[in-house]
Amino acid sequence: MKELMNEIREVTKKQKAASKVDEIKVMKAMLNDPNYSVSIYDRSKGLIGSRCPREEAVSFIASVSASITGLDSNSAKEIAKDYEFTKKDAIFLIENSKDFINTYLDTGRKLPIIQSETTQAALIKKHVESKEKKVSSVLMGNVNNNKVESGTVTIPAFDKVICKSNCPKYLK
Repeated sequence: MKELMNEIREVTKKQKAASKVDEIKVMKAMLNDPNYSVSIYDRSKGLIGSRCPREEAVSFIASVSASITGLDSNSAKEIAKDYEFTKKDAIFLIENSKDFINTYLDTGRKLPIIQSETTQAALIKKHVESKEKKVSSVLMGNVNNNKVESGTVTIPAFDKVICKSNCPKYLK
């Protein structure tokens, strides 16, 4: 996992664009690396523990397997522990995570999304009404005899997602 993160950081120095390929690689690595752990932070107390994404994913598979097959939980855990998560599994989790974020933000509630050693961030969706905006005609493609004319464009109503990020209380 660490090697993959360093590899992506090196590329990111040159290119900041989103990469679906890298998203999938990171998710798959998180699900398959038994040594990778994520720190758990409380908004006020700071670091309160850690968890391993691999262990949690394996526990989830074991629970589902036991429920579907009627196996006892120990047998299901024994089977699930050797499961190698695939690219398809990673894509499923990424897409469902994104769908969850969008759906939850439609409720109008704030979604705390990051709580780490140095970051506290939440997302919220805000509706922006339609508006008229003045622009130069060069941007609109209107140039008459080398004379630039101005005009207006209508920006339709849309929903935007805002990230609110504060200094974590435990750093103050």
